[in-house]
Amino acid sequence: MFSAISKAIGQLDDKAFRSVLLKALALTAGIFIVVGFGASEAFSLVPEFEYAWINTIISFLAGLGFLLGGFFLFPLVISALIGLFLDDISDAVEKEHYPNDPPAHNVPLLSSIWDAVKFLALVIVCNIVVLPLYFVPVINLFVYYLLNGYLISREYFQMVAIRHHDEAEVTRLRKTNATELYLMGIVIAFCLTIPIVNLIAPIVATAAMVHLYKKRVGSVAKSRSVVA
Repeated sequence: MFSAISKAIGQLDDKAFRSVLLKALALTAGIFIVVGFGASEAFSLVPEFEYAWINTIISFLAGLGFLLGGFFLFPLVISALIGLFLDDISDAVEKEHYPNDPPAHNVPLLSSIWDAVKFLALVIVCNIVVLPLYFVPVINLFVYYLLNGYLISREYFQMVAIRHHDEAEVTRLRKTNATELYLMGIVIAFCLTIPIVNLIAPIVATAAMVHLYKKRVGSVAKSRSVVA
């Protein structure tokens, strides 16, 4: 697992990685601007109470909720959007490290968009369900890591493996390597809570998942090195 992460970090200067990061950041910023505007308009519809202190508390809680939501959801949103460009990252990794392996089939753009939308919706719904726990110190971090570690590990492996196998085989591989994938997801989820690092974490996660996939299913490059 750590070898896969190390290889992924070592390829961060790849132009394909930089291109994906810029596109994902632009889309994420656009989404949060729209969501922020919508939340502001929705809050303006809340009637004011007779007592000023009640209005102050409501305003404070709304602002705090938006900040906490933004803090926890920003890296998850950018993670989902990077899934739109997963082929670019995966192709770059496979070209650099596994040039002799059979090429993957590219996932259609509409399918990538649909998968990203489903993942983003699932992430948002699951995190909204546990939102009250995010207000509890210490517990909020454990909940965040355990929940999103699972979601991230499942989705990222799915997106990488589906380029080479059908759905049934992808499910079998995921279940066979469930523990290692879950640990990888928790590590990624932790990195997503570190400012600045959380910008590149989804890209590293995608590249690392490619290495992990190759390690588990085998590769031409690996087989040749064993024979040699």
